[in-house]
This record gives sequence, C-alpha cells and structure tokens, in this order.
Amino acid sequence: MSSTSGPAIRIRDLRIHYPDRALPAIDGATAAIAAGETVVITGPSGCGKSTLCRAIGGFIPELIPARVGGEIAVDGQSVWDMDSARIAQRVGTIQQDPDAQICTLRVEREVAFGPENLCLPAQEVAARVDECLDAVGIDHLRHRETTDLSGGEKQRLAIASILAMRPEILLLDEPTANLDPDGAKGLFDLLGRLRAERRMTLVVVEHRIRPLRSMAPRLLVLDRGRFVTRHARGWIDPRDLGARAGAPAREAPSDKRLLRVDRLTFGYDTALFRGLSFDLRRGEIVGLIGPNGGGKTTLLRLIAGLATPDDGRIELDPGARTGFVFQHPHHQIFERTVTAELRIDGPERSTGEFDRWLAAGRLERLGDAAPLSLSLGEQRRLTLLTALRREPDLLLLDEPFIGQDRRNVEWIVTTIRAHCAAGGGVLLVSHDVALVEALADRLLYLDREPRFGPTREVFAALRAAARTPFLPEFWEGET
Repeated sequence: MSSTSGPAIRIRDLRIHYPDRALPAIDGATAAIAAGETVVITGPSGCGKSTLCRAIGGFIPELIPARVGGEIAVDGQSVWDMDSARIAQRVGTIQQDPDAQICTLRVEREVAFGPENLCLPAQEVAARVDECLDAVGIDHLRHRETTDLSGGEKQRLAIASILAMRPEILLLDEPTANLDPDGAKGLFDLLGRLRAERRMTLVVVEHRIRPLRSMAPRLLVLDRGRFVTRHARGWIDPRDLGARAGAPAREAPSDKRLLRVDRLTFGYDTALFRGLSFDLRRGEIVGLIGPNGGGKTTLLRLIAGLATPDDGRIELDPGARTGFVFQHPHHQIFERTVTAELRIDGPERSTGEFDRWLAAGRLERLGDAAPLSLSLGEQRRLTLLTALRREPDLLLLDEPFIGQDRRNVEWIVTTIRAHCAAGGGVLLVSHDVALVEALADRLLYLDREPRFGPTREVFAALRAAARTPFLPEFWEGET
C-alpha cells in the first residue's frame, strides 16, 4: 500500500529525448494514477508507451541514456532520486521482450533471484518461488534451462520473477504478446486476483483492451509522446480485414505445391513432432496455432534450415527462396542503423528504394536510428521489410502482429495478401486466433495431437474438444 495520501504515480510535463532521435519519445506527458487503480495505456506503435514504462520503472536515464525533464514521482518521491533497490521493491516492470530481463540459467533460480537480492530468508525465498511458479502455470518447468524455453514460457517466467518481489505497482508492457490463448486468459485472471486481494496498482500497455474490461480500467491514450483526450481506435474486427486493408482480392490457392513436410520427427529432451505431415501451396496462407512450447517456432526454424530434423523430409520447390521474420526481432538485427539493415541483402536497386521501403513500414525519419533503439513494433516491421526485400517465395512469420497498432496490422495484412496474390505462400504463427481465422486458408494446430486441414474444419474439431481459448469467438470483438 502507498505510504502517502497522494497518487501512487504522478507524471508532470515529462519529456524524454533519446540521443539518436530527431523528435522526443515523450513530449510533455502529464497524468496521475491512484493507488489500487488499473490503468490501460494504449496508442499507436512507437508513440512512447514502452518508454513511459521504462521511465516509471527507473530504467531511464539510469540504464538507458536519454535527456529527461519534468517529473515522475512514486509515492510522492521522484524516481530519479530513489535508489534502484527501493524502486525494485515498489515498482515491478514486465517488459515487452522477456529475453531482456531474464538473467539466470535455470527457471527456479530466475524466480529466486530478486528475493535473494532482498536478502530474504531461504525459507521465504523458496515459498515465493513455489507460489509464483504456480500462479503463472509453469511449476513443471522449474528445473528447465531458461535458454530452452519457448517465447511464451519465457514471458510467464518474467512475470513470475517480478511477482516474487511483491511490488505494489505492476507495469506490464504488452504482457500477453508471447502467450498462447490459455496463458493470456490465465494472466488476465491473475491480474484480477492481484487487484482484488492485494489492491495492487496495475499499469498495462495493451492494444487489445476487451479482456481487461472486467477490472473496469481507466484508459489513457498516448500519441506522439503526450496523453490525448480522444478515444483509442478499436482493435480490428477480423471480418472487416479485406475491406479495411484494401488488399488485393483473394483468389483460391493454386494446385502448385510450394512446401511439403513429410513425416517430420524432431525433439529436444522429449519429442515435439512424431511423423508430422502437411503441405503449403502457392497463393496460400497456412495458419499455425497451439500452446506455448508446442513447437511452432521450432517448426519454422526447421523449414528455414536453422535446425535439422531427427527424421522425415522438408521439401521446397527447387530454387524457392525463404524469408523469415523471427518472434524476437533482436535475434535477426545486425547493423548499426535502420538503413544499413535494409542494405544487408544488397545496395539500392533504384534511386530512393530504401526511402520507399521505410515509408511502407512507417519507419520514415528513422533511417539513421539504431535498430535496437526502436520500439518492439518498429523492430518487427523492420525485420518484415528485410525479409520482403529478399523477394522470397515462402514467408515464415512468427507472431508478426505483436506490438502493432490497428493501422500497422492492416498494413501487414495487406502485405501478406499481396505476397500471396503474386504467387508466394505464407506460414503464419499467431496467438491472435481471430485474425488467423480471417486470413488462413488452412490451419495447423500443434499440440500432442496435431490437426491440419481447412481452417473451418480445424476450429470445429477444437470446438468439439473444448479448446475454448483457441477459438476465434473467445477473442473476437476486442476493442
């Protein structure tokens, strides 16, 4: 509980300017958040949401260089005057990218790391580890190495490690981005319990707001570094995608097969696939869904040649090229500037080519910026551009919609459909099952019993098996 009668968080005329940017990331933001309140911060991709979370959590300018002005106060004390240990006990930050905050090699050691640094008794540390692993549903992973976890499993681990510190204020930057539908529902339920039982102050950065409505959150819209009074644009109704995105009319996929996966077997400690078979045709979008740790990202890596099957075959059309957009953009970003990243596949082929690519991905004015200083949504669009510049036949997309606002989702949808209209194919991994239903011609559900077939038929089978969070109607209409 807050030790003062004032707001838990007060932001006054906050200004944050990164050294490699022409415009400030935060430009005069002012807001107050009461103790025990739930606030959802939304707004366009790149508007400063993540920057705001980092500043409240004490990372800027202590760890992330930037010019700052104005004020951020927690319990009436400036975060810039508080030592890091004090901030860590009051404010827990769950970042967009779980890799950025995991710092140990074992799951249970990661959850214990924070409480141990608070010098708590060993018995108390062990109790918190048990409690938090169970709360996020990963107790069965406690002895696993953190490097072997899937993106969603890492996200749950990051949440558990922060909860183990028992902060009074929780900042969550797109916390469901890497979670499967079961995990996302579980997280929203957990947030509701934390608010009810501990009266925690919750600040959630999200593009999708509907699952949080049961907590009656207050909505703050950030745009160009300031809070604005207009309402946020709602999330896309997937049924309107074609009309809204202005994409080329979809034609039926051709009979020409682009990819064939035949009796694929692969595993780490245990088998992920045993005799998995499916195919993808030119002009087709195949959606790929399933629980965290089910092998979705691993399957893309196998198809891209980044891992070797234990058995079975993966066949691409002779001469076909592959473009891969990773789940975590920083795993495939190498250069010092955005323009240099585009140049990896060769110099400009025509005057102004790079400017046109940057404009297409809404990255104009960022050509000289360091790619790793971009927001997660901007990084993801950059990696999509670099994949497209290879002129691939097969696009492998691992969660391309994470970190994207409505406008950018529409652009990605248009891009995917245009690629297929030109004879390419797309294998699309996404936890946004409503979008997958709207886009995919066929669907591959990866779990202990994989299912593959026309999208409608696979969803019907999941409905019959009571896999409710993996059904589009569970998430449709999020605004």
